[in-house]
Amino acid sequence: MAIMTRFISRNILRWSLVASTTLGIIATLPSKAMAITGFTGDYDTSKWTLTINGGSGLVDLTDPANGNITLVGSDNGSGSSVNTDWTISNIPSAASISFDWNYTLLDAEGKDIAGYLLNGNFNQLASVDKQFNNSYSPIAVNAGDSFGFRVRSLDDKGGLGAFTVTKFDVQPVPFEFSPTLSLLVLGGCFGGKKLINKFKNYRSRN
Repeated sequence: MAIMTRFISRNILRWSLVASTTLGIIATLPSKAMAITGFTGDYDTSKWTLTINGGSGLVDLTDPANGNITLVGSDNGSGSSVNTDWTISNIPSAASISFDWNYTLLDAEGKDIAGYLLNGNFNQLASVDKQFNNSYSPIAVNAGDSFGFRVRSLDDKGGLGAFTVTKFDVQPVPFEFSPTLSLLVLGGCFGGKKLINKFKNYRSRN
């Protein structure tokens, strides 16, 4: 009987370890296995919002599927600072966003600037006519973040600024931690041990 007890105990322990390992692997699987090229899928243009605080800016969506858009700033003659923003909210999963860009500035006084937004924070990239950057360093985003592009006209007159984004690309984070499944892993370990102890106590009483 002792041999049978050890056999069953070992198999329960093996099952517990296998289950825990399997859950551990699942817990670290990426939530989005495929990269996104262009403004498609979770980053489709329908999920983005154009916001202009009283100005005349616009977004040119001539070739978004290939990752190409142009955000044009306001030139309404108001004399006030105007932001033209194109943003996406509630990013579904952690990722790395990269893009190329170039900037055309028609403002004679050079009072238009452009860049990207991360959770509402503006990061300036461009301020000079014909400025550009190829293979821009990836930007890390997390699930629930907001991201976008901005052209800011400091005086809303004198000529517009046009910020062109090309080769927009989203790469998923290779491994994403899942708190819920990780708790299941721990539960599997402790549950297996508890089951073995119960079995031993039962055999000792019978």
